[in-house]
Amino acid sequence: MDFFGQLLVNAIMLGAIYSLAAIAYSLVYGVVQLVNFAFGELFMLGAFICISLMLPSVRLFGLEAPMPALPFLLAAPVSIAVVAAIGVVVERLAYKPLRNAPRLAPLIAAIAVSVLLQSLAQSVWGAEELSFPSFALSDLPPIILFDSIYVSVMEIVVLITALVSMLGLTLFVRRTRMGRAMTAAAEDREAAYLVGIPVNRVIALAFLIGSGFAALAGVLYAQAYGFAHPTMGFLPGLKALTAAVLGGIGSIPGAALGGMVLAVIETFGAGYLPNGSAYRDAISFAILILLLMFRPQGLLGRPELNDMPAGSLVGMLGQYARAGGVGRLFAPIDRLFERMGAGSLVLNVALFCTALALAFIITNDFWLRILIFVVTYGLLASGLNIVVGFTGLLDLGFVAFWAVGSYFTSILFILVLKNQFGVAPTDIWWLFYVNLIAGGVLAAGAGMLLGYPTLRLRGDYLAIMTLGFGEIVRIVATNWIDLTRGPMGIRGIPTPSLFGYPLNDPRHLYLVGVLLAAALLFLLSRVVRSYVGRAWVAIRENESAAEAMGVHTARYKLYAYASGGFFGGVVGVFFAHSQQYISPLSFTLFENILILMLVVLGGLGTFIGPFVGALFWIVFLQVAQGFSLFQAMPELRYALLGALLVALMVFRPQGLSARARVPLSIEK
Repeated sequence: MDFFGQLLVNAIMLGAIYSLAAIAYSLVYGVVQLVNFAFGELFMLGAFICISLMLPSVRLFGLEAPMPALPFLLAAPVSIAVVAAIGVVVERLAYKPLRNAPRLAPLIAAIAVSVLLQSLAQSVWGAEELSFPSFALSDLPPIILFDSIYVSVMEIVVLITALVSMLGLTLFVRRTRMGRAMTAAAEDREAAYLVGIPVNRVIALAFLIGSGFAALAGVLYAQAYGFAHPTMGFLPGLKALTAAVLGGIGSIPGAALGGMVLAVIETFGAGYLPNGSAYRDAISFAILILLLMFRPQGLLGRPELNDMPAGSLVGMLGQYARAGGVGRLFAPIDRLFERMGAGSLVLNVALFCTALALAFIITNDFWLRILIFVVTYGLLASGLNIVVGFTGLLDLGFVAFWAVGSYFTSILFILVLKNQFGVAPTDIWWLFYVNLIAGGVLAAGAGMLLGYPTLRLRGDYLAIMTLGFGEIVRIVATNWIDLTRGPMGIRGIPTPSLFGYPLNDPRHLYLVGVLLAAALLFLLSRVVRSYVGRAWVAIRENESAAEAMGVHTARYKLYAYASGGFFGGVVGVFFAHSQQYISPLSFTLFENILILMLVVLGGLGTFIGPFVGALFWIVFLQVAQGFSLFQAMPELRYALLGALLVALMVFRPQGLSARARVPLSIEK
């Protein structure tokens, strides 16, 4: 009973924080139907700004800077106000220009803003933890209930603050003029315009309040756990999103209920299930997936929210772009890429020969290894492009397929054949080539398993479910130590060989990668130009219309997931053998976001686009190391990537190689 009571107290405190952050998601989603992935970073900024204001000095940009040393009760409101203002600025600069864009554009912009804010925080405060200073309330002795249950004063403060905040927001929405205007805008934005409601002001207010709630949750979370860190908002942000979906995204009472339910399940699962503490996050995501399968609208949500994006996320991306000078700037290369999209055999063969020639032109092993990364990430982006670019389904769990291929070949070569049976990798050099196919087929099967539960979902809900699958795979890889060796990873994976001759030289590995890329892209081009590819494009342009015209959308969605999974699995095998080491750190959500950004940067629905995005980004990472600014603050490179993606979504959402898009639709 004592253990149960202590768990219950912990769950209530954690649930209050989850509820506050979930409300931040739901409030904005209810008004603009946008899953603002940047709320995790606003959560983090609230904690950092509050701690900084409470200290006499803090290191900013690597330099000691004096701070006002405010008391907690003053520093917390100031930090919340600052973050709320940042939320409004982000809405004005990144989201408002995309209000009428296809749904993928604001989602990508939200992810890009998340990367931008996290990278800026690392540049400002550094990558180290910032300890929360002690203050009067935190130093008070805990209250003891029933002689065994300890409740700190700050836990009571957290609960009261959450209850008052949620009650105040509910009264504001129901009793005030602006609150009713917010409800009207959530019901029908165009009708709200017509009756004179200042919709722009209402949306700004939703971001102001939502960002403030995210900051408040971050302050309370940092105080409860005693520190702030630039990546601290990632997991609580995902949990808050899970809570919002659990309760019914767009519903404020549902977000509060979802936060509490999630915290209770998570806390008691960690306390009572075998090895529950290691899998507590997986429990949360498993609940999310089950709920989305059987009740996508959540406990208190509206079912029509899942039906709103009748088409795909991609839509006609090129039609809303603000071309102008940007269009003229890209005109010369657009003509070149247009020939690629038309399938110019001479041009494609020339590109392939150029890629092969680079192996002999470049003699520096360092740059050859950089090119190996370009090929690897270009292929990964090509696999994700099948699902996102050709079929129009936002997949945030693609790294799971990459992980399946990598772990399959690594476990087989090292943990089974070498460690268990004493077989030397050089004696079974041919197995690498077999594993390329076997790993791809295995990952394709995983793609079918992942894709099946998503068939009832569209738009944002589909993205959220795939995110949950990806995180579960990563958590299992981290904690199933007997199979994967956990965080230690698997070392000593042999490089590819050919008839016993090791291909461990960077030049040889690069050539293997180029040949693999050529084979996979040829296969993909045949599929895309077949009836299957045309069915994918029909789903991308308008899923409802495609279904009405006789396209079996469920079947072709599964084909897309399986094809993308096959790519991920094959690349995973090559990645493991070229790097000779893998660990769960290679397969995080951030990696999935990065791969998605490469697809968008290069051009959705193109063959060359993923490689253009990978070449641009990976080469930039290395070139930037030569500049003193990026040497001092390397995180600024990712901040620049985030800013670039936001700019692309506003001015050129179709990507750098837009004209290379395969002409399978009427899009101009």
